[in-house]
Amino acid sequence: MDGSSLAGFDGQTLDGLQFCSRVYDLFERLRQVEDGPSRLRMRKIEVEKKLIEELLPICHYVQANCRPGRYIAVKWMKGNQQFDAEISQRGALIDLGFVPSNAHLEVTCVMHQNDYLMRELLDRDGVAFAVEGLKRDKQTRAIESQPIVKGNSENSDAFSQLVLERITRKTEINYPENTTLVVACSLNSVYLEDDWVNLTDRVQAHMPKHAFREIYMYDGTSGLFSRFR
Repeated sequence: MDGSSLAGFDGQTLDGLQFCSRVYDLFERLRQVEDGPSRLRMRKIEVEKKLIEELLPICHYVQANCRPGRYIAVKWMKGNQQFDAEISQRGALIDLGFVPSNAHLEVTCVMHQNDYLMRELLDRDGVAFAVEGLKRDKQTRAIESQPIVKGNSENSDAFSQLVLERITRKTEINYPENTTLVVACSLNSVYLEDDWVNLTDRVQAHMPKHAFREIYMYDGTSGLFSRFR
């Protein structure tokens, strides 16, 4: 399955929930081919990379916001424009001025620098310790995985710095008015709800000045999410 699989999305205005349905269908079709899980994990080809790093995060945002009074249509573009998708919205919340009728989405992914090693090791062996305990042997090129012991909030404290660094870089770009930044997290450990609350609090406390309409941060594994204005 090649980049032509993206043709049904690129530049096409779709009802938000129809967009999500088509994205999930593409995910399942990719997953069910012989090397599908590996391709989705490694993201070496455009279709898998765009699916995981742009289309699925947009779906998460759409599903968190579609409701009676707010109906969303999505136009995703795979080019190099200053945003990933245009959204048009209708319904009572738009009529009353709570939500703009036209807006943009920009997706950014936040992960530990060893995340690619984690995915490679999982793809090869099916098991690995947390990302901080990974390193590649310079001689053999083998990936070594060692357990790391952390205190209660150390993982979320460390990950908050990665999130803030990414948001700060995004503030340096001139985005269109009413742009939402979608922050898709690949977390550095297994998080309980308390860990996510601590992460959210740390990000909120040190949030740089920005012009985004909102920042929507989520973890696709747990489904946890937070909003920042």
